[in-house]
Amino acid sequence: MFEPSAQIESVLAAVACRPDASAGMQAMMQRASEFATPWQAQLTGIALDPGGRALADEFLDTYWSQQAYRRDALNLAGPDREVIIGSGFHAAVYAAIRVRSGHPRPLVLERASRVGGAFAVTARPTFYLNSRNRPGGAGLAGDQGANLNYLPGAPIQATNVTMAEYPANTDMAFVIRLALAQFADVVTDANVRYVSRDGDSTMIDLDGGRQVRAGRIIDARGVGDPVDQNVANGTTILTFPQFMGRMAGMWPLRAVGRAAVVGGGDSAKCVVESLLGLAPQPFMAAAALDSVDRVDWYAEQLPDTCQGWQQAIRGRYQGIGRYLRPDRFGARRLNIVDRRVRPVALPDNALIDGRAYDLVVVCTGNQETDIDGLELSAFDEYTLTGINAMARRHYSLPAFRVGPHARLLFTAQERADGIADIAANAVSMFRTAGKTAILAATLPALTADD
Repeated sequence: MFEPSAQIESVLAAVACRPDASAGMQAMMQRASEFATPWQAQLTGIALDPGGRALADEFLDTYWSQQAYRRDALNLAGPDREVIIGSGFHAAVYAAIRVRSGHPRPLVLERASRVGGAFAVTARPTFYLNSRNRPGGAGLAGDQGANLNYLPGAPIQATNVTMAEYPANTDMAFVIRLALAQFADVVTDANVRYVSRDGDSTMIDLDGGRQVRAGRIIDARGVGDPVDQNVANGTTILTFPQFMGRMAGMWPLRAVGRAAVVGGGDSAKCVVESLLGLAPQPFMAAAALDSVDRVDWYAEQLPDTCQGWQQAIRGRYQGIGRYLRPDRFGARRLNIVDRRVRPVALPDNALIDGRAYDLVVVCTGNQETDIDGLELSAFDEYTLTGINAMARRHYSLPAFRVGPHARLLFTAQERADGIADIAANAVSMFRTAGKTAILAATLPALTADD
């Protein structure tokens, strides 16, 4: 079994010397025999103890932001090193499986200041994952013995972190962050601008003029940035990440009497849950002070009655349907409007079709931010004999796209299994995690000829 990295050992030591944070770690050692290693039991204890987890999260943020550490990590890059762009779920999967397969630790470049990708958009829990929290290994939807939130190769899983029916975003973020601390060297605030060939080497240009040499690039940038971020003004009109950032702050729904949500996907559903009080508890918020009176949801092809919702929408979001019933006075707190709209920001509110709202949240999908040299058109599906496409491979650079960023089409088997019946499954973790794991396990070691 693998040993803890220097970063993980530092986390354990930091928590152990704080009596107010180490109770969970110490208690879990009573069940150490149920884990592969004692230190994985300790990490589970830290994850289950709010004080321990907060301290561990703070320690990792500080560790990754140190200038000396960042400089040393970048200096170690070279033609014998793999570089992962992005620090989300698939970066963690690739790093974990790659290192456990006997290869060197990759370098991870994260453009933000916080590691963990979309799940780490907030440090406080603000939305739930789509799949139920159950033990087991990787598997497909419908397999009751599978854990659809499984991160292959990670030291601990989301099922180690919470007992809740659905894990929160911060639960998965903690699993991702621990996996990267164990299996990778992470540099934050490292925005990639350009990738090119320089003789026999591949060069990565970062903001600020810094260049990094790489032997292979794994592009794991996830689903991308909000499509309508140019519509949002950050106050009365917000994107999904901006709204979740607000929900992590104090009194996030203060003075929001009437709100609108634009878009009908999973992000929009999470926003509606927050506005209705179904999401994780906001910080310092109370129904008597911070209750939204009315939510207008502008989305096409969504059921607009309680009965229709219960019949058409999967269990994860069933609670929303209760608010589509009128009360005894005929009023409904949630109303679905079946049409496309474009909100307009005003100084104190926002307008949709002439109707004023205190807050509008646009959840109309994502698009990738271009990196010169890594355009999607330069990649083809990458397969092995007997294995369906698991990634996309660049036609001239030693670069691969993984996870949602690879935009892999549904296979015939996935269509036969019913996975393709839900369009959102194209980017689901249970579908894409195994593909990234296979790539990490089967790519040959870097050589001087790569």
